[in-house]
Amino acid sequence: MKRIISVFLTMAMFLSIFAATPVMAAEKTIDYGDPIEVFYYDDEDGNHVTERIYFKPDTGSEGITPLASSGSGWVKNEKELTWDNGLSRSTFYYAEGYFTWGNGDVSVSSPRGGWDYIPSNATTSNVSTTSDVGRYGGIFNKYAYVTFSFTVTNVIGLSRDCSVTIRISESGNQI
Repeated sequence: MKRIISVFLTMAMFLSIFAATPVMAAEKTIDYGDPIEVFYYDDEDGNHVTERIYFKPDTGSEGITPLASSGSGWVKNEKELTWDNGLSRSTFYYAEGYFTWGNGDVSVSSPRGGWDYIPSNATTSNVSTTSDVGRYGGIFNKYAYVTFSFTVTNVIGLSRDCSVTIRISESGNQI
């Protein structure tokens, strides 16, 4: 009996080490500093979500404001999802890209996304990063965006779709 308990505790410790190991790391770490905006809300499943928007301007760019008619830099939207599983463990996932805007145009390059933690009893699928440009209503202001999404499925087959988007308009507004 003691041997069974010992084996069980050893396996539990082994699994807890892997549960804390990041599954996906950022390709390039950018020091964004403090977020320029923070939002708090509860999602449809009752999980607490915090969204943080970051901006790292190029030298000479004024920042993302209605007054900055042109500029460029790295922009990131990061979501922190606190799992409602009694463990109060959070997953951070993000979408980011290098945006350029001004003169009635906007573009994005180097789109990417990722996450840092998924519960050890879960798997991920449908991982994708997309980016494009568009117009509001097909005729209004242009915007560019990056979306990162994936699906998390637990051991009993319950799934959760996770998605985060960062969108910048031709006038440099985060929308």
